[in-house]
Amino acid sequence: MGGKIGSKGPQADINVTPLVDIVLVLLIIFMVITPMLQRGAEVKLPTARHAEAGEDSGEATIISVKEDGTFYLGDDLITKELLEAELANVLLAEPFKFILIKGDVKARYADVRTVMKICEDLGAKSVGLQTDEAAKDMAERVNKERG
Repeated sequence: MGGKIGSKGPQADINVTPLVDIVLVLLIIFMVITPMLQRGAEVKLPTARHAEAGEDSGEATIISVKEDGTFYLGDDLITKELLEAELANVLLAEPFKFILIKGDVKARYADVRTVMKICEDLGAKSVGLQTDEAAKDMAERVNKERG
């Protein structure tokens, strides 16, 4: 209708460069933030041969036991007495709250057992011990090679 044959009008090409830039920036942000998502105090977890894998829903109360025997409730350093009081408050509000104990591989068993005893005395219904899954896979591979 009045246009020349063979002439091109406006083209609707999509420029994907800004989209790729945004996706790469988001990827970098997630790569930087993901290691920081570890909840609780940073400890080196022990390995386990026959551990049950569970999903971390983010709702567990995390108690960490460091190598030097110090206790952490979440990211906060806490004494044994305060741990008992705080855990009693948590379990009073939510009796079926899941408690996750993260004991350092070099922590004394007695220190981890102390936390377990506190949970038992307070009537905690669900308590778990966290292990290193990557190391668990390596332990399984070693066991397969042996036998």
